[in-house]
Amino acid sequence: MTPRYRREWSTEGRQSHRNFLWLFYYICRNHQTAGSDFSLFSFRFAEWRGHHRKCFHNREYAVTKNYTLIFLTGFSGSGKSTIGPLLANSLGYEFVDLDQTIEKRAGKAITRIFAEEGEACFRELELQALQEVVNRTNLVISLGGGVLENERSWALVRESGTLVYLKSSPKTLARRLCNKSDRPLLKGENDRKLSREEIEEKITSILMRREPRYESANISVLTDIKRIGSTVEELTRKIERYVRKASASTNNP
Repeated sequence: MTPRYRREWSTEGRQSHRNFLWLFYYICRNHQTAGSDFSLFSFRFAEWRGHHRKCFHNREYAVTKNYTLIFLTGFSGSGKSTIGPLLANSLGYEFVDLDQTIEKRAGKAITRIFAEEGEACFRELELQALQEVVNRTNLVISLGGGVLENERSWALVRESGTLVYLKSSPKTLARRLCNKSDRPLLKGENDRKLSREEIEEKITSILMRREPRYESANISVLTDIKRIGSTVEELTRKIERYVRKASASTNNP
């Protein structure tokens, strides 16, 4: 299913639309003497067409959810990029790593984007990449750990597909990330390498901010101590059950 979009009129927009319709009605009723009136109509129509775009609220949102669009979320190091391709293969879906998509489009690594253009620019690139994939079906998408902090990205994910949270403890995440050098948010001042204890403390702080949205996922699994194969099997069962149940409730309200 392809998400459909609608726009909402503002009060000014509704009035502008009514004015246009009344003018059109007047000319149709008086078409026999509409020579000069038609010029007025043409002018007014051009004016209205240029004006009406400003009368929409700048908000578009999906009104049809596609349950086979699977978003994997979780903190960096929770296993999204590792589990994602295996899960996609198990479900018979395609796989997309959003961070890799951004790097390919930007022509540089995420660490460079953060360093040269800042986090705000990166979040905008992230949103653009996300908008390009939400109309697809039978797809597993690995999201960056901070995608859900962007309000527009959060709304797009929530309204477009099925959100799956790969949950790990700060201690486990710190152990997995302590030797990584490509995580911009886990560096100290002047790119100083942090100790494992400092990384765990920083992860705990960031998780406090992100956890509410992580926890709102449709499906959650712990990835601390399970083997990858067991996690993929559990996710496959949960996702297939959820998609089947959600699709049935949508088709039979």
